[in-house]
Amino acid sequence: MSAKQKQAHRTKGNVRPSSSGRAAELLTTSGGSMMEFVGFGALSGDLGYVPANLGSEEADSSVDADFRMVLRKLSKRDVITKLKAVQEFGALCKEKDLDAVKGVLPYWPRLYNKIAMDHDRRVREATQQAFEQLVLRVRRNLAPHLKLIMGCWLVSQCDTYAPAASSARNAFQGAFPPGKQTEAVVFCKDEVLAYIQDNLFNQTPATMSDPKTTPQEEMEQKYNRVITSSLLALKMFMGIVPRDQQKTVEDKYKAILNDNKLWKFGKHSSNMIRGALYSFLAATCQTNPTVANQFAEKICPVVLHNLDEMDPVVCSSLWEAALYVLKEIQDCWTHINPRKGMLPKLWSVLKNGGSGSAAVIYPNLLPLLSKTPDSVIGQGVGFYQEFFGNMKNGLSQEKVQVSPGECAAIVTAFVECLRFSLSQHFEDTEPAEAIYTHLISDQLLSLLEASFLEEKPAIAQSPLYSLTVDLAHYLEKQSGSGTDFRKLSINSLLDIFWTNLDVLCSRYISVTESDGNKYSLTRIADFLENFKTPAGLKKKTKGVKFAEETSKKLDDVDRKNGSEKSVERTDSQTQELHVLSSPPNKRLLSSVYKLSGQSLVFAREKNSTTHLGFLSRIVQTYSSESLFLELYKHVENDAMETIGTEVTQAFFQDVFLPWLKEFDCDTTCNVKFIVPNLLGIFMALYRCSSPETNQTNLLLLTRELNSSEVFYILVKMILETQLDTTTRQWLKGLDFGEKMVFFTENLCQRSLEQGNLSTTEDLESSWALLTLVLSTDQNFEPVISPQYVDKMLSKIRTALPTPQHAWHSSQEELHRCVSFVCDVALNFFSSVKSCLMLTSTEDLLLALFELNAQDNLSLEGALLSKVEKTWKLGVTALVQQKRSLLNEGGFFYKAAEFIKDCVMHDNYDCSTVDRLTMLSDLALALVGTIAEGLSTEEERDFSNPSVQLFVDQLVISTVTQPLEGWSSWCCLNGTLTFGQKPSHIHINPSKIPKDVVPVAFNTRLYSDAKCFSIEQETEERTESEEEPSRSDFCDIVRETAKMLAYCDSVLGCRKQALQHSELCKVTALLQTHLAKLIKVLKLHERTTVVQFLIDRSLQNGGLAALCLKTFLENSGKAFHCNINMLAMAGSLDRFSDLEESSLHTLQVILPCLSLDDLKSVLEVMAAKILSCDQDKIAEISGAVGALSVFTRAAELTLNMTGDAACLKEMCQAVICEIVLWRHQQDDIFVFNSNITDNMWSVNNLNIELMRFLQLYVCKLPTQLEDAQWDFILCSLVAWVQSCQESQESIGSATDIVSQSLCSETSNLLSSIAFCMRNIVEQQADAFPDNLLSEWQEFFSQGAYETLLSMFVWLIANQDVTKQTIGQDYLVACMGLALTGCSVENLKNHQLPPKLIADDTSNLPDEQQTLLNYLCPLLLCGNRAVQLTAYRLLLSVMPVLASFDENKDQDKDEVSRSPPVALMTVMDTSSAGVEHILTEVVVGECLIIEPYSEECPVTMAYLLSWKLVLEFFKGASPELRVQYATFLRDSSAVHNLMINLYRIMPENPTIHLKDNLTSQPPTNRLSSSKNLFGEEPLLDIKGHSTSLELRHLACSVYHTALQDLPAIIRQWWTSQDKRTTAVVEKFTTKYVSPLLYTQEIQAVQGQKTTFKNMLIKARPNTREVVATYTVEDFSMELVITLPTNHPLGPISVECGRRIGVANTQWRNWMLQMTTFLQHQNGSIVNGLSLWKRNVDKRFEGVEECMICFSVIHGSNCQLPKLQCRTCKKKYHNACLYKWFSTSNKSTCPLCRNLF
Repeated sequence: MSAKQKQAHRTKGNVRPSSSGRAAELLTTSGGSMMEFVGFGALSGDLGYVPANLGSEEADSSVDADFRMVLRKLSKRDVITKLKAVQEFGALCKEKDLDAVKGVLPYWPRLYNKIAMDHDRRVREATQQAFEQLVLRVRRNLAPHLKLIMGCWLVSQCDTYAPAASSARNAFQGAFPPGKQTEAVVFCKDEVLAYIQDNLFNQTPATMSDPKTTPQEEMEQKYNRVITSSLLALKMFMGIVPRDQQKTVEDKYKAILNDNKLWKFGKHSSNMIRGALYSFLAATCQTNPTVANQFAEKICPVVLHNLDEMDPVVCSSLWEAALYVLKEIQDCWTHINPRKGMLPKLWSVLKNGGSGSAAVIYPNLLPLLSKTPDSVIGQGVGFYQEFFGNMKNGLSQEKVQVSPGECAAIVTAFVECLRFSLSQHFEDTEPAEAIYTHLISDQLLSLLEASFLEEKPAIAQSPLYSLTVDLAHYLEKQSGSGTDFRKLSINSLLDIFWTNLDVLCSRYISVTESDGNKYSLTRIADFLENFKTPAGLKKKTKGVKFAEETSKKLDDVDRKNGSEKSVERTDSQTQELHVLSSPPNKRLLSSVYKLSGQSLVFAREKNSTTHLGFLSRIVQTYSSESLFLELYKHVENDAMETIGTEVTQAFFQDVFLPWLKEFDCDTTCNVKFIVPNLLGIFMALYRCSSPETNQTNLLLLTRELNSSEVFYILVKMILETQLDTTTRQWLKGLDFGEKMVFFTENLCQRSLEQGNLSTTEDLESSWALLTLVLSTDQNFEPVISPQYVDKMLSKIRTALPTPQHAWHSSQEELHRCVSFVCDVALNFFSSVKSCLMLTSTEDLLLALFELNAQDNLSLEGALLSKVEKTWKLGVTALVQQKRSLLNEGGFFYKAAEFIKDCVMHDNYDCSTVDRLTMLSDLALALVGTIAEGLSTEEERDFSNPSVQLFVDQLVISTVTQPLEGWSSWCCLNGTLTFGQKPSHIHINPSKIPKDVVPVAFNTRLYSDAKCFSIEQETEERTESEEEPSRSDFCDIVRETAKMLAYCDSVLGCRKQALQHSELCKVTALLQTHLAKLIKVLKLHERTTVVQFLIDRSLQNGGLAALCLKTFLENSGKAFHCNINMLAMAGSLDRFSDLEESSLHTLQVILPCLSLDDLKSVLEVMAAKILSCDQDKIAEISGAVGALSVFTRAAELTLNMTGDAACLKEMCQAVICEIVLWRHQQDDIFVFNSNITDNMWSVNNLNIELMRFLQLYVCKLPTQLEDAQWDFILCSLVAWVQSCQESQESIGSATDIVSQSLCSETSNLLSSIAFCMRNIVEQQADAFPDNLLSEWQEFFSQGAYETLLSMFVWLIANQDVTKQTIGQDYLVACMGLALTGCSVENLKNHQLPPKLIADDTSNLPDEQQTLLNYLCPLLLCGNRAVQLTAYRLLLSVMPVLASFDENKDQDKDEVSRSPPVALMTVMDTSSAGVEHILTEVVVGECLIIEPYSEECPVTMAYLLSWKLVLEFFKGASPELRVQYATFLRDSSAVHNLMINLYRIMPENPTIHLKDNLTSQPPTNRLSSSKNLFGEEPLLDIKGHSTSLELRHLACSVYHTALQDLPAIIRQWWTSQDKRTTAVVEKFTTKYVSPLLYTQEIQAVQGQKTTFKNMLIKARPNTREVVATYTVEDFSMELVITLPTNHPLGPISVECGRRIGVANTQWRNWMLQMTTFLQHQNGSIVNGLSLWKRNVDKRFEGVEECMICFSVIHGSNCQLPKLQCRTCKKKYHNACLYKWFSTSNKSTCPLCRNLF
């Protein structure tokens, strides 16, 4: 053992220290001494916070505990730890008291010096921010420690990371006021310089960082940064120290400059270090020129021999240093070799265009040139040729060409240096023509020529032209001052400039465009324009700077001694004033005249557009009579003798006008360029001519020209200039006005002629001219006279399509025309306010307004918005001009009449809701625009009387004709009882009924306009003001309620099915707006409306009663409590004698009566029934009306009280009376007879009798006696028989009577069946003894057999997709009744046989016939038929599988198909669903709209699967395997899963509505609130919803996972990765918790017990424990369900076992896993199968020698195939797999041939 291992363990009392900290403490406490030390400033390495005395806790008490912890963290190496510690330190400096903060100061300097130079920039920035907080607190207390930190502090202020440097400066400025900052630095100057020297010359990357823990790259980066910051800090230090203190540190400077390591930084690889070195040298020259001169031998070569440094980081500092060297070091040129060391580097820089740094380098060239001695420049042009030639080469570089800033910098430097070079030779004694010629001709003008010819205007867009003009003006100014020799020299220079410039320009004037003269004339014009209007210098760009610059540009570099070598600079404003005020330059004008004349000749004779453009620009720039005289000479030289005094008029008439007329009405593409240039010459003529001449010329133009393009350009030019008297008179004159009217008429005439439109350009110019003319000038006055405005608007009006005049041209031309008119009108309405009162203005506005209502024009959305914007602007302007809105014949009156015509007249076809909505929106938009125009505030003022008058003007007066087609539904659902047979009239739901249209329009108008105005009036009215009468509002409410009642009655039970029809849409619209209207009504107004409706209902009944009902339903229950309906109707006495109208009124007000009133009504009606004469029983005034009211009142009373005791006696009396009628008057009962043979009154009585009996059976079944039950059941069978005898009439579309009676018969059957199934069976003691048996054995069989035959016959003989409302309701009632049919009744049906020849099913003929009838009904388009067939099939599915039991099957066949009829439906619907969901991705939900074409197909598919799964569930385990194999092999399961994941919602956790979950708890799967926890209701009388289909899909998926877990598990594992993930995520989240909860509940609630096996459940752990015991054997299996059950594998683990061998145990475990994995059923089914396998093993049945199981795991078969040699038996599937995988046909055990 080692020595360390031999040491004894530390025990109690062992005082040996366990750490160095405790050892130090022990040393101090035992009397030892320890030296106190703080700082270690000279030591390197990772030294953290060191307290003053490590041996004593009291010695460190001066530091706050929080600070102590933070200081220790600051010494850590982790960056995040340090960063958080620094931030925490700053926060503590703010929060702690001053004494605590002061206690930190002794320890801070050393830590600051370390972390302020940290590699991580975040740490450095946070350090400076924390330091700022420290100095703000301690202030003067920092002084004793200042020298320790000042060096690092200054270096930190020059940090290369700008935020850190800025934070350090903020700390410095916060510590010292501005006046004290210099003193602080001077106080620490020695320490600062020592610190910087140490960084520069002593430190290395290895000493600045710890090589053991820091990467080499990081060490290098830190070293480079510190050196850079130190050099910049040295520069800053030189700038801070005052001049009188500089002497004291000169030795330090010299020591730094004398160190050879400093000069090596000039060749350092880091550009930051090189740049910092040059900055330091520049500061040395600036602040200490004496020291600089002493070290000139080192400074000058380092700086001037490196001018080719192209790094952007270094360039600025290098050139700054170069200029200071040239300025401060007098003999700098003697220390370098200019020709070899400096100039080649300079030429390289110039040749490369600064290599991307031209903006930095080139501004320094002029100071450099001014400091260059003559000895370097030499004699002749050699230097200049190199200097300027290389600059021009630099301009041609691609980097310079693409950068405007770079190019401008080079050009500016070029011209400035050239100007300086010229000025250097003004006083030369020897002639300088050669130099002048070279600089002007070879350099400047060659650069100009290059700018004229370049394709991309890089040089042309630079300041070259303005600088050249400035140079010319400078020379002109200098030519008049100085000595004669100087003047002569400068004038000779000017002659060279102008002569060569004239030659240059003339050369390109003489070249046509075809010869390559593409850009030159334009550039020459730009250049010449600069002599008149020189471009100002570009604005200086602004940039963001993170830190203050430590140096300034050298702007005050001295020029050479002597005024002759100085360069004068003037700013741009002084230049421009000087140029504009200077006398005309004769040389310039001479050149301009010559060039203008030449260009005129080329433009006229050769039709050169470029020369014309050049001429137009020059003439406009240098316009004068002398110029036009020169031009006239070039063209009309022979006519010079006859010219009068007005040369401009002669030029106009002889030259300009004929030239312009050549292009008048010319449509070539060049006209767009030629005409503006020609008119530019005219504007120049105009400025040089007298008013009389101008007036004459304008009139001539008006009369001679006919081009709208020419006039548009001319008027635009005139309006853009300051108008004078002449132009105003011309624009408002007769000639111009008539010309504009002519243009307008011509344009509009062409617009209305088919196929006669001119080119797009001509059309656009015409409309643009009209827009311009119909606007205002600069003084906001109309351009032309109002009379011509009126005429033009009238003409424009005719160009728009109107409802009376069809548009004959193309759609594209229509859009273009309308768009142009809108542009004209927009401009006119917004500018020419004074002409809005014109009649033509209102007509144009009306035409634009009508465009919005013409949907036959098919205008685009953007264009319609433009039209709407235009007329709204016009309406606003018109409202503000005149306040009277309803002048007959005015715009507003005509607009209102137009809207009403559109609504009412058939020509406009307002039969759709979209069309009606569009017109309503249009009317409301007009109302809103008027309100906005009248309001003085931002909010629209709808309460304005003028607005309300206009709304009233828009209301359409309705004269309603008698409405038809509404009574059928009221008769069917029993809302009203009719004395006469109601007629059936079909109403087309695809159109809005004609009488409904105006009411719907008025309703929308009042709802959106009047309601808002009423609310505004209510808010503004005071309590003392009387409330205004609103009778018109109440009338609209009544009409709306009437039409809503009518539409609801027409739609009836088809409201949801026809939800996309126009009738249903308008019903919803009326419903919405009626609620809004009623909400505005006050209580007394509502009461008034109700009283009116009651009176009209008592008078007319019928639809008037429905109107009252609709109003009451929309008023709310709170309103019903505030009124006494019975009193308002005239008390109960009013209904003592019932007529049809009073009966209808009473029927609709019953729901609004109180309980006491209802009881009173019941008593009166019961008495009326009991006392009715025998001959009046079937009349309304007799028993029919009273029985109808009694039934409804009794139902309402029972719903309100729930107590039947109060009605027992009256109901008993009534039913006894009815039984008495049966014995006394048999002819009033429709028993066993054809319904059509009876009178309406008899049929009506039977309908009401059935409704009463339904109420009795549902609400008071226990009150019925034996005789009464016999009467009800016998009557039911007799009524059913009557329906069968009336089968033909019931199937008719128009026989509403037969349909109504058959519907009520079906409803009565449904009520009786429900009572027998849910009440009689549970409360048998309360009913007669034989009631249930008689119903099951006799009555129900007869009723259901007849009704099923009728149902099948009706569906077969009708088109269910085109049924009437009566047929729809009848089918739903019959279907709901049939759902009560028992399985036995279905088996014993009397349907005619319907069999298929090749059907090999094992089903009996009766069951096969039933399937063949009902299965095709699943594909029916009627929802009630589909659900009826589904409910009937669902009840028989569990028993159908039993017919496949014990049927011989081919041994080779391992799959069996479910019933063929059902599979046919599945295949057909599956193809349809696949087509619907083709483009939907798995995992995305397609919402299928209810009652769409896709809905029935999807419903059939899902219902067929529900039936298949129900059939599968009723089969035995052996048959399940065969059915499952068939479903898998036919891809049915695959298609189902894919389709379900495209139908099911992505989030099924939807809170179901009551109507979807209102079913008994026994039908619910769990209490979960997702769609998988609730079975869909599928109410036959209900309505389809998009949620219902998705809910049904979820139910199918849930059931499939329950019944087919193995098949779905196999499918899931075979899918792609994305599908697998989607399925698993969805199932795990929403379905698996329900499934394993149900599995556990099934185990806990199982009623079947297994012999020898006990099953228990553990809900919390999702485990099922099965304990199997046989004699001495005992074993326990623990089955764990996965979280993604049933997708994931089920885990089977070993529990306890006794007496079972390991081998046998492993076999049984494997078998259990196989059964659970491959069987399709529940866990209990799997355990049962496994138990059978083990039981048979104990019974002696041999197990298969391949799978070692008795029962096969997937097909549940026993081993049957036996080897002839070894006699061992095998499963068919196992042996087949053995043969196919081994490629042998031998016995697996004995290896003999099988």
